[in-house]
Amino acid sequence: MNVQRLCPVYRKWLQLNPSNARQHRYAMQAQTQQAHQQGKLDYARELGYQTFEAAKVILNALQPTSSQKVSVVQEDVLAFGTMGMYLSSLLAQEHKKQESHAILQECQQQLIAILPLHATNPSVCKLIAAIQHTVEQTYEPQNSRQLASAALH
Repeated sequence: MNVQRLCPVYRKWLQLNPSNARQHRYAMQAQTQQAHQQGKLDYARELGYQTFEAAKVILNALQPTSSQKVSVVQEDVLAFGTMGMYLSSLLAQEHKKQESHAILQECQQQLIAILPLHATNPSVCKLIAAIQHTVEQTYEPQNSRQLASAALH
């Protein structure tokens, strides 16, 4: 999934201002959920992609590491993982299975990529592992259902 849905200037701003970017991510998450609840699925999907991309940018932004920042890092990891799963479910509801799987796969790959950066922080590593496991469980049952369905037909 190399399609970028965020403007390059906005993307750069997110990278340079992670604290403010988090507030934008919260707002985007709320807008995505609101659009979904109102049945505006196309709009919810587009906002979902943008929010997922913003969460990824924030997750990868260079930030000072300290024991005081652990909760912020955990929040960023959790926001990225949950937004990936939420977007994947939106796509699955619209029968866009390949896109749904691609989001989960991207989520998995990104979590694997950041794991070494947090090797000295066991609580962050445990959270990453838990989210990876959840994403894996979300991804595998869909594959199993497809295989079972194919076997029946």
